[in-house]
Order: sequence, then C-alpha cells, then structure tokens
Amino acid sequence: MKKFYCSFIFLFLFTLYIDSKPLVIYSDPVPNAKYVSVNNGIVIGFKSELDERTLTSTIISVRGEKSGLHEGEILFISGQNRILFKPFRSFEFNERVYIKLNKGIKTSLGAEVEQFSFSFNTQKKKIYRGPTKSIEDELAEVRKYIGNLNSNSPLDPPYLNVTISNNPMPGQTFLSNFPFNPNTQNIPYLIISENTGIPYVAIQKNASALDFKKQPNGNLTYYHGLDSVFYESDVNYNTIDQYVCGNGYTTDVHELIILDNGHSLLMSYDSQPVDMSKIVQGGNPNAIVIGLIIQELDVNKNVVFQWRSWDHFQITDPIYVNLLDSVIDYVHGNAIDRDFDGNILISSRHLDEITKINRITGDVIWRLGGRNNQFTFINDSVRFSYQHGIRRLQNGNIILYDNGNNHTPPYSRAVEYTLDEQNLTATLSWQYRNNPAIFGPAMGFAQRLSNGNTLISWGAANPTITEVTPDGKIALEMSLPQGIFTYRAFKDNWSGPQTIGPGTNDIPLNYSLSQNYPNPFNPSTRIKFGLPYSSFVSIKLYDILGREVATIVNTDFIAGFHTAQFNSSGFPSGVYFYTIIARDFKESKKMVIVK
Repeated sequence: MKKFYCSFIFLFLFTLYIDSKPLVIYSDPVPNAKYVSVNNGIVIGFKSELDERTLTSTIISVRGEKSGLHEGEILFISGQNRILFKPFRSFEFNERVYIKLNKGIKTSLGAEVEQFSFSFNTQKKKIYRGPTKSIEDELAEVRKYIGNLNSNSPLDPPYLNVTISNNPMPGQTFLSNFPFNPNTQNIPYLIISENTGIPYVAIQKNASALDFKKQPNGNLTYYHGLDSVFYESDVNYNTIDQYVCGNGYTTDVHELIILDNGHSLLMSYDSQPVDMSKIVQGGNPNAIVIGLIIQELDVNKNVVFQWRSWDHFQITDPIYVNLLDSVIDYVHGNAIDRDFDGNILISSRHLDEITKINRITGDVIWRLGGRNNQFTFINDSVRFSYQHGIRRLQNGNIILYDNGNNHTPPYSRAVEYTLDEQNLTATLSWQYRNNPAIFGPAMGFAQRLSNGNTLISWGAANPTITEVTPDGKIALEMSLPQGIFTYRAFKDNWSGPQTIGPGTNDIPLNYSLSQNYPNPFNPSTRIKFGLPYSSFVSIKLYDILGREVATIVNTDFIAGFHTAQFNSSGFPSGVYFYTIIARDFKESKKMVIVK
C-alpha cells in the first residue's frame, strides 16, 4: 500500500509539472501572420483543461500600432480548451497588432499558465470579388474546353431525362440547376428528384442555389448565390437558420458541413494584393492573390477555429496556375470533410491536393497529391488532377471526383484510395471511368451510397449524374436539359411533403410589407414582412401627426417571411402609421387602434 501511495504522489507531481509548462498549442492568427482580416477575433488554444473561473477581463491585452488598445468580449470555448477574444471595434488596415496573454489563467489542476505573446499584420485593404466568383472562375475553365453552351431550357421545374435505369438504390437525388451561359433561359430550383427523373420537390429560388443537400441533422441546406449565405430549412421547407463566415470574410459557395454538436465548417476565398515580382521572375507587382480560409463556427456562430492557406501553403505550390497573371487563385478550395479522428480534410483544386489539418493545433498533418505530395501512389500512375470533393468512407478509405483537367487526354473519373497514414501510401482500390470517357472540367462530386453503389455527378458534362455498382455497371443515368448543369448531386432518403413551385415558406423575390392583421385591433396585431436577403430591419410606429411613438422591430433577420407582434397597451385609440426600412426598401401602411 505504501509503494502504491508513493507512486500516486509521484504521478500527481509529474502531472502537475507537465501541466505547469507553457500550454498554448494553437492561436489564430498565428504568430507573425500576414493579411489578417481587420475584423478578426483572437483565439488561443491550450493543451490542458482550463479553470473557467480564472478567465477574467484582464487576462489578454490587445494593441494595434495604429488602432491602439482594444477592449472586447472574452468567451470560453467549452470542450476545446480555447478562449476567444472578440474586439469591440476593428483593427486598422496595414498595422501590426500585438497580443499578450497575461498572468492569472490557471488549469483545472491549479497550475498557472505562463505568459504568451505574439503579433501579426493586418490586410493592406479589402478586396471584394463577389460571392460566386469562384464558380465563375471554374466556368471560364469550362469554356476553354467546350465553349459557350446554350439552350432554351424550359421555365418549368426541369425534369431529369433518364437514359439508363437498372435497379438503382431507392431514394431521391438532391441537386440544383443553373446554366453556364447567362443567355440561357433558366429559373433556379432546389430539386429533389425521384429515380424516374420526376421532381418530388422543386422549390423556385430568386438566385442560383448551390450545394443543396440533406445534413446529418435531417435538415436541408443550400447556398444562396446573391446573398452569399447558406440557409438551413426544416422538413417543411421553412428557413430556420443561416450560416456565414465570421471575421469579416465572405462565405464561399462550395461547402457547408454541420457537425453533430451543432458546429459548422465553412470556407472563404481571401483576395489580397501581393507584389508577385518579389516571388517569381516577371511577376505582376500589383497582382491579386486569392487564399483560402477554413472556419469552424460554434452554435452561436462564433469562429472557434480558423485555418488560413497564407500560413501553411506557398503561392508557388500550384503546378498549372500561371503565376504571372494579374489574378492568381493559387488554392481554390472546394470541399471540407470531418475525419473520423476529428481532424479536417480539405480539397484544393488548383494544388491537385487533399490536405489533412489538425483541428486542435491547426498544423498540416499530411498532403496528398500535387507538388508537395508526401504519399507513394500505388496502382495509379496518373494520380488525380483538379479534383472536386473529399469524403472519408466507412471502410476508412477516401473517395473524390477526379475532374482530370491535366490528364492526357483529359477525362474524369471517381476514385477511391486506401490510405496508409503511417507509411504514407495511397493505393487505388476502386475507380469508375466511363466508356466512352466523360470529361467534366469543372464542379462535380462522388458519393458512396449505403448499398455500395457510387453516385457520380459529372459537373460540367452530360450526363448530369451516373449511379454505378461496385463492379462498374450503370444502375442509373440522368441528365438535366442541354446547357443546364448542377454543381453537385447527392442521394438520400426524403420524407418531407411534396411541393412544386415557389412555396408559401420560400424566400420572396422582393421586399414586402403586409397589412397588419387584425386591423382595426385591440390590443394586439401581427405585421408580416418579406426579405429576399438577410437584412437589418427597422419597423417604427408614428401617430397621425408623424411623431415617432414606438419601435416595433429593430434587429437583424435572415431572408424569408417574418411576423412581428405589436401590443397597443398604453396607446390611445386612433389612426397610426407603421414604416419598415430594410436596406434600400422603405414602405408605410396605416393601422387603427380601437378601444
């Protein structure tokens, strides 16, 4: 018993000794980072569990060379041993910012965390390229191969033409439609199609809607092309939430992953001015270089993890990108997946690379493909090129859609690799290459279905989708009308109500203000209004003389239809006017209180 007691004391003291060492294992921004958003928060992660009671307002000091000292809100990120400092005001452009972690933070074992300090540089200026510019860049690549496709697509919800049906897996296909050529007639829809090609659900939208899919929580999400927002809908197609990147970044179209704990993974394209003449001979001194931002948001939409390509990739990493251009998209991320071990997999098209990122430290774990490939490819001498999608399969392998832009000749395929992450080998264990070859130079996806089949969406190609069996037989082949494509397609089961058309709960095409109901009223009434985009909404009440007498609404709303309640208790009978202001929209209506 005495020997056991001594061993326990030694173990406790050793643990306390280790716990007393510097514990910071993650920070965003990273030390000496450049091009940091002026709206960035500060996240610091620790190796050991923290004592939340020691997280006071004085534990962190933030000072900008131009903007001075910054006050802010400090949040403890439970379960991740991180703190988030949210400044009350933004930093200045092109300034050095100094961060100092002061004394006072303790671990759950009582050890005090040593002081930690670092600094970073903010972006020189904000460059806005538009919410769907990344897709437009891919369309430019398509035109190099197939020119401007045109058609007279029907305005009704598009059916998919079934050319092969041979016992496909039961379920529905989730996709959306858009043309490459802006002169092509097309109305955007969210489509849930039966295996017959007939839409079970076709919800009209007022802008291109991409990455339409069913999330693990059972709800639907899609990207709204004009609003730069991912919207979440329930099983009755009511818009219930939205997802946008934090830290001042514009949300990219390619991927939204909602995790089991309600957190979400998003990406953003980050354009920065770079003097490329200092990086490559003949480089443009006024080039715009586009980086990649990966973010994890918590349930309150705080950025609790951020990874930036500027900190881990070199602008010279791509093989086929022209580094002498005025605009250089050197990464072009297009997919995110959460690996079984909790880390993150990303697909970077212009790097020809799949990258695994440590979700605790932000470090790169390995790089598969491209110039910085760390793996030995077995049974696959051509490797993948300009790929889309990455998913970890239940069998431990990975699957992706190989667009094959730089194959000779170009062709597309779905590929599955068995990865040995210790010995760094990637063995081609399965592929599907159509005969004759199909080449989709942009977009696309490969999804392994629950019965072992694989759903391939060919992106910028016809057919639109092909479902194949493990031995390569076609179970289903469907196509949208000529000239109409989908970014991705997914197959899943859906039991929501059937609906075709705009739908009563859909996002409206225009701003609107309805007449309050009931009217006249006593004591309460409802005011319905519609927002085609997320907006800050103000609804104020005025008396007959035009004097403001009440504020009914004064907050942010996501796109959709909303209802405000107004209680007239304390107001005398009479005629009143209520006015809504949302972005550039302003409208007034009359209401009557009777008592």
